[in-house]
Amino acid sequence: MFNRVATPDSRVAEPAKTLTPHTPSMAPIPAMAPIKAPAPPLFGSPIQQSASPMAIDAPTSVLGQDITISGHQLVIKTKGSLLIAGHIQGDVHGEAVTVGETGSVVGTITARTITVQGEVSGALKGTSVNLNATSRVDGDIVKQTLSIDEGAQFDGSVRRAKDASEVTPDLN
Repeated sequence: MFNRVATPDSRVAEPAKTLTPHTPSMAPIPAMAPIKAPAPPLFGSPIQQSASPMAIDAPTSVLGQDITISGHQLVIKTKGSLLIAGHIQGDVHGEAVTVGETGSVVGTITARTITVQGEVSGALKGTSVNLNATSRVDGDIVKQTLSIDEGAQFDGSVRRAKDASEVTPDLN
């Protein structure tokens, strides 16, 4: 297969061809936006990307599996994205909130985009709410759009938001 003695290559190399882009009448070529590769999944579960432009550019905060946050009238707010892999007893407000497969929230989640892969006991209020196959939700959903994957467990009621203010998170 391989040997340490260099032997001449008997194949004949073809001359390199140059490609010239065709640009009619010297028109400028439009600049293309750089393509961002998707981030690898965190904690063994894929994260659904948000379509919100603010959520894409904002940083993602992660509450790891070993974190438990609880308190009386606790409210966690983020202007970016939040991945919850630990446990929260309190309300969560954010641009995009994802409850990972190992995560749980006991309280209300209000966000533009909510993705549940783990467990939520409380209301979900969002412009876009997604319940993945591994999700377990016990509470009411107020939404503009909703998707529920086969296998998701949901116990509660669903209704469309009367206006956008009903599903807008308090980020101040």
